[in-house]
Amino acid sequence: MAKAKTVSPLNKWLAGDTTYQQQLAEYNRALAEYTAQFNRQKSITNRDYGESNRALQLQGTQDRTDQQNDFAGRGILKSGVFAKALGDYNTQFNQRTKALVTGQNDKLADLTSQRSNFNRQTNLERNSAKQDAIRRRAQRLGI
Repeated sequence: MAKAKTVSPLNKWLAGDTTYQQQLAEYNRALAEYTAQFNRQKSITNRDYGESNRALQLQGTQDRTDQQNDFAGRGILKSGVFAKALGDYNTQFNQRTKALVTGQNDKLADLTSQRSNFNRQTNLERNSAKQDAIRRRAQRLGI
């Protein structure tokens, strides 16, 4: 036979305290809205990064082809001049790629930090609401 779960008098009070329950409902709604906004911003950041990265890669391919054709047209494709120009371009290209990745990582880190701060603040407000409900109970019971 299963043992009946007992509910403490305090938990019964909290469950029946309409002010406390309304506050919890508001915090839960705010958290759900914030989570949806967070997920939307994260999705937009990842989408924008993907589009920018694809465009950068395509541009890099086109630039290298144009550079190769330019040097071939001048008859110096197999020269050290071409090798240096290509190396310089690749260095600049890698810097742009790194900046793009860094921008995405920074944005995602900011979003995550903001979410952590929101969650921490919401938990503080929930605890405060619970303490207020406990004070109302103590006052009503004359404790």
